[in-house]
This record gives sequence, C-alpha cells and structure tokens, in this order.
Amino acid sequence: MMNILFVASEIYPLIKTGGLADVAGSLPVALRKKGHDVRLLMPAYSGVLDKVAPIQNQINLGNPFNVGDLILLETQILENGTPIWLLQCQNLYERDGGPYLDTDGKDYKDNHLRFSALSWVAAVLSSYGSLMKWQPDILHINDWQAGLSVAYLKSWNMKHIPVVTTVHNLRYNGSFPISLYSDTGLSHDLLTHHGIEFYGQFSALKASLVYSDAITTVSPTYAKEILTTEYGDGLDGTLRAHQHKLHGILNGVDYDQWSPDIDPAIDTQYDLKTLDLKQKNKLALLQENHLDESLEQPVFGVVSRLTEQKGLDLVLEVLPTALAQGAKFILLGSGDKALESAFLALQQSYPQQVGVRIGYDEEYSHRLQAGIDALLIPSRFEPCGLTQLYALKYGTLPVVRKTGGLADTVFEDGPEANGFVFQNADTKSLNSAINRCIETFRDQKSWKHRQENAMQYDFSWEKTTSHWLALYSDLLGK
Repeated sequence: MMNILFVASEIYPLIKTGGLADVAGSLPVALRKKGHDVRLLMPAYSGVLDKVAPIQNQINLGNPFNVGDLILLETQILENGTPIWLLQCQNLYERDGGPYLDTDGKDYKDNHLRFSALSWVAAVLSSYGSLMKWQPDILHINDWQAGLSVAYLKSWNMKHIPVVTTVHNLRYNGSFPISLYSDTGLSHDLLTHHGIEFYGQFSALKASLVYSDAITTVSPTYAKEILTTEYGDGLDGTLRAHQHKLHGILNGVDYDQWSPDIDPAIDTQYDLKTLDLKQKNKLALLQENHLDESLEQPVFGVVSRLTEQKGLDLVLEVLPTALAQGAKFILLGSGDKALESAFLALQQSYPQQVGVRIGYDEEYSHRLQAGIDALLIPSRFEPCGLTQLYALKYGTLPVVRKTGGLADTVFEDGPEANGFVFQNADTKSLNSAINRCIETFRDQKSWKHRQENAMQYDFSWEKTTSHWLALYSDLLGK
C-alpha cells in the first residue's frame, strides 16, 4: 500500500472550472479502491466548507507569506469519503470570484502568492507528515498552481519523496514578473535558465517540469506533441531536456458519474440494449431549448470553455451550412466574450434550430450529452479531452480534430469506428467532417453501428490506475 498526497487547485464536486477538477475528483477515488491511501490538498475557497464533512482536525502553519495564518483543515468529501486537507487563509482564498479569476474575469493580482502558499503547504506535508500524523510516499502535483511544491523541496536542500507532475494544459504555465519572485520565499539559486526562469519571468509550471521525478501528460499523443515548437508553448526545449521522465497516461472516466443507464440528471435512462430510448432525451432537450421538435435531422452540440484553443470560431463559420441542411445546434459554455456574443447572435438568427446557454451547469451538461447526436470538438490542441469520452458512453458521436487525446480516443475508419475525425484546424476540414457526419446520420443502420461501437469503449479509471501504480512503484523503487 502506498500513501499518496494529491494536490490540485480544483476538485469535483467541491469546485470545478474544467477537466482538472474531474480528474482530481475521480483518480484518487479509483486509487483508493485499489487499496492505497490517497489524500487530497486544495485551497478552502468560499463555499467549499459547506460541501465537506465536519472538520476533524486542524493545524496552524503560521504566516510564512505575511498574508495571514495558513490553517490546514482535515476533513472528507461528503460524496465519496475521500480524505482532504483544505488550506484556509481568508485573505487568499475567500473571495467572490472563481478560483483563479475575479468577478470581472481577470486573474487575481496575487495568484503567485495564493498558489505559492498551496505549494509550500504541499512541500511541508511531504517533508513533515508527522504534523498531521500521516507521511506520504509520493507527492502528485497537478498543473502550475501546485508547481512550486517541488521547488520548495529543492530549495530546502533535503532528501524528499518522489514527485510526479501532471500537465493538464501546458499553455497555462503560471508565469509571473521576476519582481514578484521574492514574495515566494524561494532561493534565488533556482532562478536560472535551467531552473525557474522563463523568458524574463519565473514559471511555476517550469519549476515542476525541471525538478519533478516524473512528468505526465493526460494522453500519449499530447506527450509527443509538446516536444515540438508548435505545441510546446515555449517549454518544448525544457521538455526535450527532461524527455527521459515524460509519460503520457490517458485520463479516465468515472462511470459512476457518467453512464446513461444510471444517470439521474437525464430524461430517460438507457443502455446499449435500449439505445432507441436516447431519442426521448433528444426530444426533451429540444423542448427544454424551445427548438423545433422534429427528430429526423441531427442535433450537434458543444460543451466547452469558449476559447481559441477549442476551435469554436471554426464552428461559427461552418454552422450555417449544416443548419441549412436542417441540422440543429445546442451549446453550453462560457469564456471569450466575443465568442459568447457570436453564439448568442447565431441563436437570434436561427431561433428554431440553435440553443445557447452561457455559463456552466453540471446537470444540464449530462442532459446535453444524452440528447444530442454528435459532439463538436474542433480543438487546435487538446491535451486529453473528457467531453468526447463522456459522449462515447452516451452513444453521442464526437466530431474531432486529430490532436492530443482526441487522436487517442476517436476513430472514423475501420470496424471500431466511433466518431468522425479531421486533420487540419480549418473550416474546410471541419465542414467536410460535419457533412460526413450528416450523411452517416441519414443511414441509420450505419449510425447505430457507430453508436454501439462508441458505447462499448472502456475508458474507466479501473483500466488507467494500473499505469499510475506502475509509475509510482517505479519511482519508489529508484
């Protein structure tokens, strides 16, 4: 049995802005089912204490960043009983905005401090577990927000437990002006080209890439892509230098949360044998969006952050052609204000065919996956993608660009075809894929065959955890 400290800035069901929260909420649970003692660490944002069990223990770690005392609260996630430490500091985490952005959608100006504190506490727990009567064997940190953990361990110049860094999206590298570096309390010896320095700034993510014992990405293809200039976001040189410790491990899905046969959020539950009942969910979704209720044409959908990365500007350009063929379109997402406005304008132009909901609603995302026929993911890059994995389980066929985790999970050709794939991030390629999708939909026998293929793919954490345990064991063996 291994003791694993898993550190993330967001964990479902406590708080969620993207796929990191889903992974942080489900991988530790899967590892615990294998008999390992996994405990979580996350900031105590506003409202989080309402979603956990009563506090069992707490310890005051002092005021190392001159922002108020850092208090570690020991509790459990109510939904699954997973042990979690919440880092409480009112001045850093109890705010009206989200975990990273204020109410105007701008980065908090003290994010470097907020996540230095999280990282420092992770390092303290890793080195002085006796404080909380539990010593981890492995420290597993996620994305830049926890990236300085291993830098603190390095700067303390003491032997430490193995550290695994998981990169969920390399583009978000946690870079800050050098003038703020002294706020972290880290040794200036680390502020070099081969250390934390990053194009005249310092980068929390680069720190984790350089000093961790293993680097993982959330899909095998993304692990290869980020070694290139095109996908490396300025860190490809660092990654090539540390390629010997880079691993691509595909994300999994918690099928206790995402299965149409047990999903309480959808209109009508169904499975492989009762696939025809998916039509009832399609009708219910059309009704919920006040759209034309005919079922003879495909309904395309998007569940996504609205960003350039996701290629949704391409969707806006090609949708009128699909709508002219009778297709419908339903979107759930938020992000770039220009994209939000453009999709709302599209809804105004096609009130019977287009439904748009700006924001995020977990239950509605389930109803959308169950009710649409095809999910559009034309990403310019995609570290893994979880929405296509959810879609497959619901018999919803993904239309994806061949990149990252999308390339590892969606296939158009061969006997195991489960969706539609295009190569280039341009309107011509996306439009062609959508047309192939519409043509296949008109041949319901072929369409149903793909649906059945899709629903039989197994992307459960049960399969994925074996890769994680092998990596942890290898590091401990070394």
